[in-house]
Amino acid sequence: MDAQPIEVRQARELLPGDWLAFAYGPAMAPWAGEMLPVLAEGDKPVAPSPGWTWGRVTKTGEAWRRTFPVVADRWTVWVLCEFGDQSSIITGIPHEVMIVTWRSAS
Repeated sequence: MDAQPIEVRQARELLPGDWLAFAYGPAMAPWAGEMLPVLAEGDKPVAPSPGWTWGRVTKTGEAWRRTFPVVADRWTVWVLCEFGDQSSIITGIPHEVMIVTWRSAS
């Protein structure tokens, strides 16, 4: 990644080629073993953290999601991200949630 600025955008605005910030490790307690997209509050400026890793968005899709046992219907953006070590992750993010991204110039 070069010196492009970090952005805060709604999940529904993600496009293939964008980079999505994921947090991991002790900072994510009680989910310390998981990588989760970094959420932001509104459009406040965000500084990068050493506990983040960046996944390159390769595919996105939207679907209606119903969660149980509490029924909560909402649009979800499904994102496939790849990392430099040839690993990947598929994650669902609520459509309207603000996330931390970096947009590739290419």
